[in-house]
Amino acid sequence: MTRHLALSLLLALLLPALAPAAASAAAQGDGVTLLAKVDPGSNANDIWGYTAGDGREYALVGTAGGTAIYNCTVPTAPYLTGFINGPGSIWRDMKTYGNYAYVVTEGGGGMQIVDLSNPENPTLVKTWGANRFANAHNIAIDLGTGIIYVCGTNNGVVMFDAAANPTSPPHVTNYTSQYVHDLHVQNGYSHQAEIYRGEYRIMDISNLPSYSTKDRQLTPGRFTHSAWANESDTLAITTDEVGGGRVALYDITNKSNIIYRGQWTPDTSTIPHNAFIIGDKAYISWYTEGFICLDISDPTNPKKFGSFDTSPYSGGSGYHGAWGCYPFSPSGVVYISDIEEGFYILQVEGPAINLEHAELGNTSDEVGPYDLSVDASPVNAGASVTAVDCWYKVEGGSWQSTPMSQVGATTEWSGSIPGQSAPSIVQYYFHATESNGKVNWLPAGTAPGNTTYDFIVGTLIDVYVNDFEGATDEGWTHGAAFGTDDFERGTPTGKNGLGERHQGIRWYDPHVAFSGNKIWANDLGTGADDGAYDENSSSWLESPSIDCSNAARTTLVFQRWLSVEGGGHDMARIWVNNDLAWVSPQYSGEQYNVTDSIWSQMVLDISGLADGNADVKIRFELVSDEVLSLGGWGIDDVRVVALEPGDGTDSIFLTGPTSADAGTSANYSFTDAPANASYWALRSFSAAGSTQSGHAFDLGNPLTVITTGTTDGSGTGVFGGNLPPSASGVTVYLELAAVDGQGAIKDSNMVTLQIL
Repeated sequence: MTRHLALSLLLALLLPALAPAAASAAAQGDGVTLLAKVDPGSNANDIWGYTAGDGREYALVGTAGGTAIYNCTVPTAPYLTGFINGPGSIWRDMKTYGNYAYVVTEGGGGMQIVDLSNPENPTLVKTWGANRFANAHNIAIDLGTGIIYVCGTNNGVVMFDAAANPTSPPHVTNYTSQYVHDLHVQNGYSHQAEIYRGEYRIMDISNLPSYSTKDRQLTPGRFTHSAWANESDTLAITTDEVGGGRVALYDITNKSNIIYRGQWTPDTSTIPHNAFIIGDKAYISWYTEGFICLDISDPTNPKKFGSFDTSPYSGGSGYHGAWGCYPFSPSGVVYISDIEEGFYILQVEGPAINLEHAELGNTSDEVGPYDLSVDASPVNAGASVTAVDCWYKVEGGSWQSTPMSQVGATTEWSGSIPGQSAPSIVQYYFHATESNGKVNWLPAGTAPGNTTYDFIVGTLIDVYVNDFEGATDEGWTHGAAFGTDDFERGTPTGKNGLGERHQGIRWYDPHVAFSGNKIWANDLGTGADDGAYDENSSSWLESPSIDCSNAARTTLVFQRWLSVEGGGHDMARIWVNNDLAWVSPQYSGEQYNVTDSIWSQMVLDISGLADGNADVKIRFELVSDEVLSLGGWGIDDVRVVALEPGDGTDSIFLTGPTSADAGTSANYSFTDAPANASYWALRSFSAAGSTQSGHAFDLGNPLTVITTGTTDGSGTGVFGGNLPPSASGVTVYLELAAVDGQGAIKDSNMVTLQIL
């Protein structure tokens, strides 16, 4: 936490009556279990851990008046072993080296050295270094060399050598070029958070007292609070201590070329604080959000693995809640210090339920129900899935829930969505709970409802279809408003921007077409191409002109495999002529990057832009900045369809004679037609079926209009006439067509008339 935030935090501490009301009565966990909670009797700040030579585990908890040491060997029953008084301050930070803890504070007085050789009776050895600095904000220790880095001081970063003398470490040098808020040092490199410059800097410190900058990178929030590198020094994580701040991930394989990979936030108003990496997980104290664990196996698309809300505060309540995080205990437990609530010991387990579902397809059935099946199996031994619900909404309306039932003693759950009037677009997702109270949802990876399954109720009458398997581009064009045009039609290669598939990295480009062999995509990855879209470009792919003049409820339906950076950096967009019809999510909680890993149907209602338009062009666009490039668009099986109720046929009921003598009259009546609508009575000598103006009829070509008229207010009417004397022996097929108020074509059943 920075100095300039002191006043707001002090007010919160000294005037609790003015603090926001508690948001909830109890902390909640998602993939994380509470093992213990301790109230240290004072507001907490930072936290660290210590493991004794015999394997006993301890937590060092900073408070406003000193440092409390707890035995956490039995994580469900921690107990206090000692308290080291120190200068009063709401900022205190500590690290361990060998059998000693080194503690600094903004309260001044230098660095406390605490002997932990008997952690059941910790003792203060001395306070050291007051002649080198007055106050300090943070401390880091290079465990490989024993160099102590006291940062955020009035004299820059002050370095001491604990390997030379752990109780009287000699001074090495100072770094004073920039104010360093926090840092992490290992393998000869210092990973520095220079908060007021908003930069993450890597320095070569392998030959102290000399040091030099390798590279530096602005962080997303331009207020870089902390930086941490993984054990192999190939990946780093930073936090920005501002409302809406992110954790950001960087490829640091080449220390002279920091490469931004991805970012994450659970909420655009909350504030991250401290973050650490172990393997493919990041462990973060996130103020009012509490503790968050991320799966960073794919650094370009971090996903929440688990969380535990330690704080009664919520949202943009500011600098309350989880301050410190320590995930390095050999037992795997995580220590969290919450400013107001105290000290937590947590166990990270991850998602507790595996969910699988085969998504529903489009249907013309309005009666329903639409049967659902989900396989829901608990991850943890001894647990069981206790409930599965389906949430759905129709035509963008409000969410509704429908419960599902377990099928016997299996892991299958069944349920249904009720029938819906056509035409309509239905979106749905699943939410499951297990016996320990843990939850999961499907589609997974984002907050429930941010990603859904979609299907259409109604008949899809094709206005335009292209699977891109033709010998030519068939009128599709592409180009760039600026930068590089990298749209290509061909066979996908499955590259991901790294040039090949790497273990733990998803395929950002499809490795197969949805149907056939060819698709349209940004950078297909052929030859030496890496599969990633180009930076600083605005490229587009546009369809030929599509005649929708006779289409009603025009809808774009296509197969999508899209990966694009979000967070306001890059955008995938769909235009209908010059009107924006869709844009990829830019600020939607966890879902910053769109990263499809399978082909999925995308349904987009474009009726307001295309109905009745004889010249419709669909444009797919990708706009990128200079930072992260993913796979971009993958597009296959594009259809522009008109939607009709039910199966789109025989919705009008036509009755009349099926045989009559030549030279006599034949009269017919109909019901269930659109009210006060124009109708056409049609005749053909073929019953082979045909499509007219995008609508399927029972009559075959050619069709003849024998009479027209207007239905009455109840949708009924009559027509008829004399049969020619020369028509004896002829079979005629009759059908009625009408147009409703939305311009949709309706037709009747076919009546067969034999003229005798």
